[in-house]
Parts: sequence; structure tokens; C-alpha cells
Amino acid sequence: MKKLILVRHGETTMNLQKLYYGFLDADLTEKGVEQVKSAREILKDMDYDEIYSSDLKRAYKTAEIINHKGLEIKVSKEIRELNFGIFEGYTYQELKEKYPKELLISQKEWKTYNFENGESPSDLQKRVVNFVESLEDNKTYLIGTHWGVICTMLSYYFANKTLDSYWKYKIENGSVTIIEFKDNYPLLCGLNWKGV
Repeated sequence: MKKLILVRHGETTMNLQKLYYGFLDADLTEKGVEQVKSAREILKDMDYDEIYSSDLKRAYKTAEIINHKGLEIKVSKEIRELNFGIFEGYTYQELKEKYPKELLISQKEWKTYNFENGESPSDLQKRVVNFVESLEDNKTYLIGTHWGVICTMLSYYFANKTLDSYWKYKIENGSVTIIEFKDNYPLLCGLNWKGV
């Protein structure tokens, strides 16, 4: 059995600014740190064999805080957030003014739209699934990562290998989601768990 314990990073400065950001490297806020400390409380009695993190500092800081066993944190670019390309660092209102045509297409063709200098949600899902499939069976993995990574993973494994349910999961900052694979059959064992 393979088990994934997924933790979305805590609140960031760019979350507060309501910016489009994926590859931009935002810091956790004080509240974000507290959210992740609450996640650690949920995890403190859970065992894991390895811990992974996105290479972005908001996820890595999250991994450092939740790593109650003190294992070496393995870093992977495959579990980075979606690369929004030219949209990175702008609010929705700013994008309506700066890139109105691109914004409209990104909404109509959201699954396959390749953000200029970025990637599409379909691309994100492919690299995330490649990461999951590369992990050994019979191990439990603790993973500090991002909203888009968790939602593409959930949609793939629980919506017939599609992106159809990408927007249907509430994954809050500092929350814990758990997936177990028994004989390659995925089971959703926890969704959006948060500490007090």
C-alpha cells in the first residue's frame, strides 16, 4: 500500500494580495506559520517513511514545520504549483485590463490553456501524476505542496483520470489531505483536515 499525506502550504503574502502566482516564491505570513503548526498537531501521531516538498519556499517551510520525525526533506520541482506564466503577480482586475483576451481564453479553455511562458492545468496534472507514480509502494509519504497539485491529483484519481473535478475540492491553507492506494486502487481517507 502507498499512502500520501498531503499538506497545502500555509497562507502567504501573495494569498493576501489575491495575486495569480504559482512559480513566484512567496513567503508564509505569521498566520500561515500558525496554520502549518496546527497541521503538525494533526500529524504528530502519524508515521511516514519519507517527506517531500516542492522546491518553492512556502512549501519547503511548510515541510520543515510538519516534519516531526526530522527526516531529510526531499525536494521535487514536479510538485510545484501551476506556472501561470505572464499572469504571475497580477490580480484578476489587473489581468482584465492588461491581458483581457488571454484571460477570457484561459477561462473558456481552462483545462488545456497554456499560459504564455507557463503551462496548462493538463501539463500540471501530467507532472504531478508522474511524481505519484514514481513513488515506491509500501511506503507512506508526507508531502508539503500546493492547491493546484492536490486538486489535479484528486481529480485524476477520483474523476476517471480527468481534470473534471479540479474545482470541486476545498483545500485550505495548512490543511491535510490523505490518499491511500491499495492494489493501485485509490481511497480518499481524509480531505481538508485542519487543526484548531
